[in-house]
Amino acid sequence: MDLGNNLIYIDWFLLIAMSLSFCQQLFSKKFNFYGIISLLSLTTYVAIHVLQDGINMFVLMLFFAGLSLIILEMFIPGGIIGTLGIITVISLIIVINQQTQFITFIILSSVVAFVCLFLINIYVLNKKLLFLNRLVLSDAISTEQGYVAKESEIEILGKELVAFTDLRPSGTAIYDNVKYDVVTEGEFIDKGSKLIVKHVEGMRIIVQKI
Repeated sequence: MDLGNNLIYIDWFLLIAMSLSFCQQLFSKKFNFYGIISLLSLTTYVAIHVLQDGINMFVLMLFFAGLSLIILEMFIPGGIIGTLGIITVISLIIVINQQTQFITFIILSSVVAFVCLFLINIYVLNKKLLFLNRLVLSDAISTEQGYVAKESEIEILGKELVAFTDLRPSGTAIYDNVKYDVVTEGEFIDKGSKLIVKHVEGMRIIVQKI
């Protein structure tokens, strides 16, 4: 399959589309049309170059590794895994496109487009990063709902709690009919699981599953 000079225009379209749709996905509460467009753009980009240059196992490994790391970031928040995933995807784009001399400029243009749209969403449209925020505790905290706010929660150290929400890794747990904001050491814990308070650092309560 020889796409000739049209390949660079296809690369422009696919990478810009991937960048802009990925940005919009971050401001959506659930994985939706934007996420699908971003994924399809990257997949099409890889498929075209594989057909053009032949199947390369290293390229396929980068593709699946990058996607896996980005998806894993949804379940183990913190930013490090997601950043590694993004770096892997960018490396994939560069490696697979060695014959296109404008690839660096295309990537920089995609990043600039992403940043501009991101800033418009934040400062002009006043949107929030819903897709990532839903993975961490975002509920309003009030005494009417049974929450407590103390200088230290040392008295519940070693106590057994029950997860009131999913912990991703932050969430809410109940002890003696009182709700506490808790956090795990990175693991995902389902709602209803039994927990034990491992450490108390000021108002930060660190728990683990029993």
